[in-house]
Amino acid sequence: MKILMICDAFFNSLQYQENLMAKSYVKLGHEVVIIASTHESLIDFTNDIHDNSKPEKVEYQDGIKIYREPYSMNILHKIRKFKNVKKILEQEKPDFLYIHDIQFNTGELVAYKKKHNVKFIMDFHADYTNSGKNWVSINILHKIIRKRYLHYYLKYIDKIYPVVPGSEEFLNELYDIPKKDMEILPLGCEYDECQNVKKDINITEYRAQFGISPEDIVIITGGKFHTLKRTHLAVEAVKKLNIQNVHLLVFGTADKDHEEYQKKMQEEARGYNIHFTGWVDAKKTYELMAISDIALFPSSQSVLWQQSIGMHLPVIAGDFGGQDMSYLNRNNNLIKVDTENLNTTFFADILQKLINDPKLLEEMKKGAEKTAKEYLDYRTIAKKTLS
Repeated sequence: MKILMICDAFFNSLQYQENLMAKSYVKLGHEVVIIASTHESLIDFTNDIHDNSKPEKVEYQDGIKIYREPYSMNILHKIRKFKNVKKILEQEKPDFLYIHDIQFNTGELVAYKKKHNVKFIMDFHADYTNSGKNWVSINILHKIIRKRYLHYYLKYIDKIYPVVPGSEEFLNELYDIPKKDMEILPLGCEYDECQNVKKDINITEYRAQFGISPEDIVIITGGKFHTLKRTHLAVEAVKKLNIQNVHLLVFGTADKDHEEYQKKMQEEARGYNIHFTGWVDAKKTYELMAISDIALFPSSQSVLWQQSIGMHLPVIAGDFGGQDMSYLNRNNNLIKVDTENLNTTFFADILQKLINDPKLLEEMKKGAEKTAKEYLDYRTIAKKTLS
């Protein structure tokens, strides 16, 4: 089939859902066309910096055709509509339509669907931790503007897929979408890439770069260093254990607002088996996970949870509120830590239990493998959307 996707932005080579879903469709033999904004910088996009005078253009990446389109409407960077969508639809003649979140070009897609009788799905990423942060956002943007727009076209959308349980709650409570009409479409992992890294890596040689022996226990954590992520709790937990054959790998870096936070962590880690790697790309992240035994993410939702499971790692993850990751614990492969237990001692005790029980650790690794294969492989997820 030819699948047309519309997303707010598309950044080449990132491990975002729209990138990996598009790649998976191509791997499954489908043709993919994406309509996205002319943003080329993730930082500019997240900071609402946009030059709408940039002309439209077409790019190709990994077999995907990308139309970068300026906006015909952009109200406060919240209500945006792309130019030329109708023209692209008639030119490309897709067999399947997929929008990421509520798009204000939905009317053009619905007109195309009615004319050509194609399937039309939507996924949804907003939840109370990343949206609806104030009264105006909840009561005006979501409950009135977006809700009315979505409901006007709702009967033409064949399936709505929230990507986390929090998104399902958000749609149910603010948009009055019945839960029975939704299905969780989890953020996943590029499982074939995980398998390739596991197959190719020499764990003994790779560990030796950090002075880690083959028989040592390696815990991994990382991402963007931010107080919300509480990476310092992983550092403090390993310090508290202070076991000679237990190491912590910490990958990532801080933005300019959290450089002091990173500096303090690194200072407090001196003299312990704690190794800061700096920023790493996606492949290097998988390689670091391949030489590890346990993944620990003290707080804040992250696709690193799914990537760790894809690398067959038991995951310990903290929920600071509204980010319940229990849906990923399908085969006893994840330990959820509730908000009231996000502290050094609690994490240290969990790590100690796993380190002292090799049988449990191995069972969790096998559970992660089963979860990755059956639930989080993006090829499986892609097939699910097309069913």
